[in-house]
Amino acid sequence: MRSFFHLQLAGENHTPPFAASSNTAPLWGMESSSHPSGARKPWAESSFTLIELMAATTVLSVVLLMMVGMQDQMSKAWSNANRRTDATREARAALQMISRDLSGLVTRQKTNMDGFVGTIAMTNAGLPFVYSSNGANPGGLTLPSGIQSNSSFLFGYSGKKPSGTDSLDLAVFGYFIAQTNTTNINGFVTTNYNLYRYTLDPASTVNALNSVASGALNSLFPKITNNSEILARNTCNLRILFYSSKDAGKSVVDGANYRVFSASSANFYSGSKIHVELTTYPEDSAQKISISSWTNAVNIQKYARSFEFRVDVPRTITH
Repeated sequence: MRSFFHLQLAGENHTPPFAASSNTAPLWGMESSSHPSGARKPWAESSFTLIELMAATTVLSVVLLMMVGMQDQMSKAWSNANRRTDATREARAALQMISRDLSGLVTRQKTNMDGFVGTIAMTNAGLPFVYSSNGANPGGLTLPSGIQSNSSFLFGYSGKKPSGTDSLDLAVFGYFIAQTNTTNINGFVTTNYNLYRYTLDPASTVNALNSVASGALNSLFPKITNNSEILARNTCNLRILFYSSKDAGKSVVDGANYRVFSASSANFYSGSKIHVELTTYPEDSAQKISISSWTNAVNIQKYARSFEFRVDVPRTITH
């Protein structure tokens, strides 16, 4: 191969590729003293056109919209999961409290299976518990408005084993499902069903027990509306079933039970188990269901979740 110097010596007129001419633009970053008229400046060749900027902006907008949509879906999923967790937590806490009260349900026995004797108020006296299998008022009770139909309710007294021999701790309790009207921050009123727990303070419990001889239900369970609070939200069903033993003298009926004053075994509940089932909606599902369709079987099957348990209660001993 001939070298550049060989071409020069041979008299050939070649311009080396690296030699600058008057028409060659200066390298980027180097200034030139003059530019021919109409020549493009080096920085003009590297700039974006308006169409390119608009295209880039459009692509960026689409990407941002996709990211916002994904974040919104993730936020909704997280919120719904939290609501379902809250509903489950409330239902389990409610069942635990119901179980505690029913495990000491007073059934007017003289001596329970543990062998301790109750107070005079419990001995052959009209101390009933009030039961409804379908939400209908059996009479004698002043119930809150909006009690859920076809749902059970129960009012009674719960006794705990005392530390001594001549005393018994008693507490009034009641469970029912009723309507609740709630006003949100936008001023709209929403209506749903919630599980309520009824209870009395110690002084009111003593006053109620003073009416035990008459057996008047409004005196035994006074001011139900004012002394009830929400225990679990968005409940659509409460079932309470009493299981009688083989030699049960008398089954549980809708209304006041065991108001007779005889000690005969035919007048006492001798079963040993109570079955309770509570069904609730998660908050996100409850917002979609109207109050008229609250107990619809299809909605309950599709959206609701049920919790149930059985509890042992003191069995009546009549001898």
